[in-house]
Amino acid sequence: MPQVSLKLHARAQVSLKVASRSEYGKGPVGVLRRLDGQVPGVVYGHKQAPYSFKTSARDFEQILKKGGQNATILIEHEEDDKDSELALVREIQYHKVRGNAMHMDLLRIDPTETLRANVPLITVGVPEGVRNSGGALQQTLTSIEVECIVSEMPAAIEIDITSLEVGDSLHVSDLMEQEARITTDPVRTIVNVLAPRLATAEEEGEEGEEGEEGEEGEEGEAGEAQE
Repeated sequence: MPQVSLKLHARAQVSLKVASRSEYGKGPVGVLRRLDGQVPGVVYGHKQAPYSFKTSARDFEQILKKGGQNATILIEHEEDDKDSELALVREIQYHKVRGNAMHMDLLRIDPTETLRANVPLITVGVPEGVRNSGGALQQTLTSIEVECIVSEMPAAIEIDITSLEVGDSLHVSDLMEQEARITTDPVRTIVNVLAPRLATAEEEGEEGEEGEEGEEGEEGEAGEAQE
């Protein structure tokens, strides 16, 4: 198995200005989004009561475009009696059609505590087996679990797969010598470089499945339109 190089991307810190939110329920929250240009959220954790807030949708979208989903969030409260606090993005709900953020869940953190979290897994380079032998790259794992001190939690893990040949498979265990804080099951496969004939067979199978799903999707959309 060829050795692959591994690189950790440092986690940035971004500021998010928030205000206390009293709007609850589909109607009031909908007005909050449409007329006020705000997106609702909640921050919880550390045995403290959940705090419901709202923040500028435009500012939050800008944060997301700069990789904020994998950054440490410094929450700056509009209220003078509330201190700033650090959090991580736990979940973001997006609009199914427009794709904009509809709601966010933030998790309070202490930079000195140990946390287990999923980190994006980025592959770079074109495998030798794809470039020179006509193989096809198949990636089955796009995030990997890491356990470490919060202040050292990476924003992403990058691996260079240029050296992989046809028939090579990269597993989580192949990364653990370089990064011992990984806690994902070692036997999980990250990428395969498929032989040309095998790659063609798999692509044909996927195209058949997508065609069936597309027909069902069209019927589902028509049904929703009638409602």
